[in-house]
Amino acid sequence: MTLIGWVFWGTIATFLVVGFLFQKVFGTKAPNRTKHELAQEEVKSHTSQYVHND
Repeated sequence: MTLIGWVFWGTIATFLVVGFLFQKVFGTKAPNRTKHELAQEEVKSHTSQYVHND
C-alpha cells in the first residue's frame, strides 16, 4: 500500500475511533416524553395520510 493509501485509511480509521469515543462520552440519552406528547404521537401515527383505517 502506498503512502497515500496509509494516510487515507488512517484518516478514516481515526475519524471512526474519535466518533466512537465521542459517542461513548457525550452520547445522547433516551428522550423523556410526557404523556401528552406520547398521545399526540399515537394520534398522528393513526391519522397519517399513509395509513388507511378502512
